This record gives sequence, C-alpha cells and structure tokens, in this order.
Amino acid sequence: MKPTFEEVLDQYTPMIHHIINTLNIYKEKDRYVHEATIALWEAFCSQDCRKGSFTSYAYSSIRGKLLNLLKKEVRWENTHTFVEELPEEGFDFTGDAADVGLEEYTRHLTDKQKKWVAECIIKGKRMEEVAVQEGVTVSAVKSWRAEALKKLRRKVMRCNDKIILNS
Repeated sequence: MKPTFEEVLDQYTPMIHHIINTLNIYKEKDRYVHEATIALWEAFCSQDCRKGSFTSYAYSSIRGKLLNLLKKEVRWENTHTFVEELPEEGFDFTGDAADVGLEEYTRHLTDKQKKWVAECIIKGKRMEEVAVQEGVTVSAVKSWRAEALKKLRRKVMRCNDKIILNS
C-alpha cells in the first residue's frame, strides 16, 4: 500500500530542514520550506520505484528546486539595483554642463555605448532609430545598451560604497 502524501511529508520534513540548513538559507525560511514541500509533492507524484529509491529522488528534487530558486533570486538582485542615497547635486542635461557631467559618468564606456546613452537616454530616440542612423542592426544597439548598463551599474555601486563609507 502506497503511503499518503501527509505521511511522506511527516517523514521527509527533517530532510527539508537539513537541505535548507546546508544551503545556508536563513532569510524567508518559511517560503523556502513551502517551495521544498512543493518539490516533495512533485517528486511524490512522479516517482518511479523501478528507477531507484524515493529518498534519493526526493533529496535531489528538493535540493534542485531550492538551488534554482536561489539562482533566480540572485539573478533578480543583480538586475535590480536599489540606491539608498542619491547624490545631493543634481544633473543638468542641457547645454555644455550636460557634456561635462555626462563625460564624468560615461568616460569608462566605449564610443558605441556612449552613442547609445546620448541618443537613447538623453535625446529619447528609439533603438530602431539609432540603428538606422548608425547603419547597424537593432540587436547591435541592444548589445551596446546591455554592456553600458552593466558598466553604469558597477559605477553606481562603487559610488554607493563611497557614500556609505564617507557617511
């Protein structure tokens, strides 16, 4: 007779907590317990006794789901930068002051990346317009954007570190 899921959950709850502890998860622990329970349910529903023991299948299913969730969280945090303090001085996007101020923030960018900043961010052009203007594909302009944003985020993070250290 096949055990019910409630019995399996009672039996494998210590394993869930062990996996969470070995992955050093300490924030939002309840959420990860919930995700691990879902992984156990999925393993319970799709188990095949002919392929091996359920214990090892459950362990790898739970651990794999939690690792995927952690990777997803890290990826989200890397693409969403939060700035706790903004610099007090503003940025003037008009006249010669714009060129001087813009140069300070974009000096580490390539010419093509600077072109993307100037055309798309400052002048508000669409990527398609910049691609036609420069005689390149839209995917090339998207590549300029991606690399420019990576570099600008790194610069902002360094600036935030200096602000925090100087405070």
